[in-house]
Amino acid sequence: MSFSRRAFLGGGLAAPATLRTGLTLTGAGLAVPLAATRARAEPKSHSFRLGDSEIIVLSDGGLSLPASTLASNVPEAERAAFLQANGDDPNTRASALNITLIRRGDALVLVDTGAGMNFFETAGQLADSFEEAGIDREAVTHVVLTHAHPDHVWGIIDDFDETERFPNAAYLIGAAEWDFWMDPDFISGNPEVLHSFALGAQRNLGAVAEKTERVGADHAVVPGVTMIATPGHTPGHMSVLVEDGGQQLLVLGDALTHPAVSFARPDWQPSTDQLPEVAAATRKQLLGRAATDELLLIGYHLPWPGVGRAEAKDGAWRYVPVS
Repeated sequence: MSFSRRAFLGGGLAAPATLRTGLTLTGAGLAVPLAATRARAEPKSHSFRLGDSEIIVLSDGGLSLPASTLASNVPEAERAAFLQANGDDPNTRASALNITLIRRGDALVLVDTGAGMNFFETAGQLADSFEEAGIDREAVTHVVLTHAHPDHVWGIIDDFDETERFPNAAYLIGAAEWDFWMDPDFISGNPEVLHSFALGAQRNLGAVAEKTERVGADHAVVPGVTMIATPGHTPGHMSVLVEDGGQQLLVLGDALTHPAVSFARPDWQPSTDQLPEVAAATRKQLLGRAATDELLLIGYHLPWPGVGRAEAKDGAWRYVPVS
């Protein structure tokens, strides 16, 4: 069953006027200086067809974070017990960086640009993955930015010579997301924990400002590829809906980030969600749609290659990987 783009999340969700100030980011492995020697994991690519479209997932490496970042509103013992029951490490959260390419006709649409080389020493591998997959970065026609956290936009420019990694692409981002991070008064008006994120976003987004379109919900990137509002992780977070051959794929960005917690405990609030109540409501509405309409999903941080579906289970949902 297909659904209306306009009604994807029940007409949208109003975001609170103030951001969460207890966001646990620095000190949680999210602002690690670049190591002198960078470990290079073997790059990965995974491709499949959706109708006449080719979907390619490329790896930007991964992150290792404290498991406490998965839920800030539940007791530690409850979180640890849940993770152990699901076969997960109760102390450490391994997080993939799965980046989606959509080849549709003459268009090659990239969803997010990865972390670049200055965020996390195990990330920043996207350029190498492009090369080893035999895909020319100059062939990318559109770059859709789901949101402006470091692991999604710090790969816009090359950190060595400050040139664009995708020089022939037009950029698209949610207008609310752009306005939030690019506010010239950001530093004075927002918590210190977000300052380095904003400075990095302003550096990278600023480099492509003249070629970036700021859009609203339900914006068509190319026919059959639509930006969908999924707010909460950040104020203007977007996901990308791909429709082809009677099939539907939702590229999630960070709307769902963990294969157990996000699906079975959508009310739990990751410390990386800037608007936690909005993000929880988004998760539940999105999961309901995904399960009912049997959407294929790609999660940026779900286990490689991040492709799967949501199934209803015990009053919540479960993640089912698709190979």
